[in-house]
Amino acid sequence: MSAKIGHNSSDLTARQYRALYMQHFNAILAQTEVCKAENAARLKLRKEAKADGIILADIDFGMRCAQIEDPQVITDEKRRQLEIMKFFALPLGTQGEFELDREPIVERAAREGEYAGYAAKDRDSNPYDVNSEPGRAWAAAWDDAQANMLEDLRQAMEIRRAKREAEANAAAGDDGENDPPEDDE
Repeated sequence: MSAKIGHNSSDLTARQYRALYMQHFNAILAQTEVCKAENAARLKLRKEAKADGIILADIDFGMRCAQIEDPQVITDEKRRQLEIMKFFALPLGTQGEFELDREPIVERAAREGEYAGYAAKDRDSNPYDVNSEPGRAWAAAWDDAQANMLEDLRQAMEIRRAKREAEANAAAGDDGENDPPEDDE
């Protein structure tokens, strides 16, 4: 093997190049295994979401919304998609001309606060002056979203638990009818 194999390896001997190559190879291989394990955990979470009736494309879109630097990109994309829907005479169910840029500041602040609350962002991340009308709207929407999310999640988890118990009982052939009566004591 020639010492000139690598791009910047002309000053290395073949053995030095091999040692350097193997060091990088082993580090990348180890990280690849970490990535495989993390991806398996991610796929498991996606399967659980799908089993709970969540549309995975909606999760992907939500992640894109949460991570995008310029939200105008998504707004413009949706406008173009609405125009294309018109080409095919698909029912829009809403006015095709979104007036998102004309939304009153208090309504926008409330919408942003609601998102921040559901996304479990820090309440101190309110981008508005807390004593201003938009700041109060943001905080109130954040508080409502947190309360709603907590209750909705509790209910969803209870439904999910009951469904899994019913499935486990059905798989075990137990319909619960022969269970002893509950003691009222």
